[in-house]
Amino acid sequence: MRERFGAVLDELGARHPSLPFLALSGLAAGADIAAAEVCIDRGIPVLGVLPMPTDAYEGDFSPQERERFRRTLDRCWVSIVVGTSRETGYADVGKFIAYYSAVLVAFWDGLPGRGAGGTADVIELRRNGLAIAARDALHASIPDVGPVIQIVTPRQGEAAPESVFAVRELYPRETDRSVQAGTTKTAPGKDDFERALDRLERFNRDIALERAPADAEPLTSLLDRVDASANSIQNRTLGSVRRMYVAVALAGAAQLVLPSDGSLHVPAWAGVVARIGFLVIAFAVFFDAKRNDLENRYQDYRAIAEALRVQEAWLRAGLRGRLVEAAYLQMQQSELEWIRLALRTAFLVTTVAAPEPGNPPSITASSEWIDGQIRYYEAVGKREQANMGRAHKAMVWSAAGGAVVSAAAAAAGWAFGHSWAYWTTMPIALGGMIALIIRFYVQQRGFGENARRYQHMFTVFDAARRRLREPGADARKVLEQLGHEALSEHAEWLILHRDRPLTFVHT
Repeated sequence: MRERFGAVLDELGARHPSLPFLALSGLAAGADIAAAEVCIDRGIPVLGVLPMPTDAYEGDFSPQERERFRRTLDRCWVSIVVGTSRETGYADVGKFIAYYSAVLVAFWDGLPGRGAGGTADVIELRRNGLAIAARDALHASIPDVGPVIQIVTPRQGEAAPESVFAVRELYPRETDRSVQAGTTKTAPGKDDFERALDRLERFNRDIALERAPADAEPLTSLLDRVDASANSIQNRTLGSVRRMYVAVALAGAAQLVLPSDGSLHVPAWAGVVARIGFLVIAFAVFFDAKRNDLENRYQDYRAIAEALRVQEAWLRAGLRGRLVEAAYLQMQQSELEWIRLALRTAFLVTTVAAPEPGNPPSITASSEWIDGQIRYYEAVGKREQANMGRAHKAMVWSAAGGAVVSAAAAAAGWAFGHSWAYWTTMPIALGGMIALIIRFYVQQRGFGENARRYQHMFTVFDAARRRLREPGADARKVLEQLGHEALSEHAEWLILHRDRPLTFVHT
């Protein structure tokens, strides 16, 4: 059993070298504690998930098992009690592990469980979703499901099952996720899950490049690094978009300005080289941006950063049991599911498994989030409005300037008796082309939509600030509702931009 489990860990590590492991174990006698020992011996931290306080839990062990349990518990990274009572403690552990696990490794003979919270129940929860939420934070209406790696393991004192110690991968069955009449959603399978882990692995590599203050709290440190990574990739994304549009504009200008008949004493081949060259540059920039998935990475990381910002505000207000993942992007069950996986894991390691903060909850500290968001939305709203204004002026000046030059050339040609056909047509065509490209660039950047979005969020946060200042206001309720509103808005922003990706043909 240890050998098979070690092989599973080796394979996962080889497929995803940038994903650190954290093992969750109930530390029950038998396979649970054996798996924890294997992980600890390999240097993998173990989170002990206990059904009841240690003194009461030890009563379920024999003297020999109790000694082994104590040794393993002392070597765990940390341990937490998730059970609400002795009657439901083991079921609570199963729900907790099924909820927080990215991969569930089950030592199971394939037979039904003997009681609530058994291995069969945990597998069912992981493959088909949580029917009952565990703890306050776990109230997702459409819970995520995921894979189970089964190591066929015999029960003590019973005959060995067929294919004993074989390793099987069990993925969620297809389920009806109808949200509208005639609309179904298939539960994620192996390919979906592998893509989710690939995105999570790339996310880890990206945020590892960023630094945060050494004395920052774990959640704040993570937020700072995700925020910095999102900003960095945003700058790369916008730089690629600008370079691509400029190259396309230059290709179009070469087509118009450099005639192929040599009338401007420019070799015909020079115009061809210029046109093709600029298009090649544009395509190269586009291909590089798509190969590195810059646009999606920026948008996804921004979505995670904003969710972590809400999570931090809730924690500061004492809403420790509120998990943003449970209320975020719930309709996205495949491509964006990795975002919830990242948020769920972040909440586990920075909050659930972390000690209670030394400072008491502070509404004042949480209201700083509101003030900061108000300043941010006001500033960026004005910036987007200014960008829209400048773009419109550039479109008008380009089109009007080309028309004026063409009209002047036509008038001069008529006055002097010359036929300046080239100068009467090229400027107006060039000005119109530049104006059209600017129009497409504005549409791609969404200046107008962003300005309206920022104005809406400014209004929402400003209204929340006024409500907090009212006598007798329930500050925590206001902050919780505001957090949900912010999460909903960020989810809409992410889906909107993903539905309108940058394409080369568009440009």
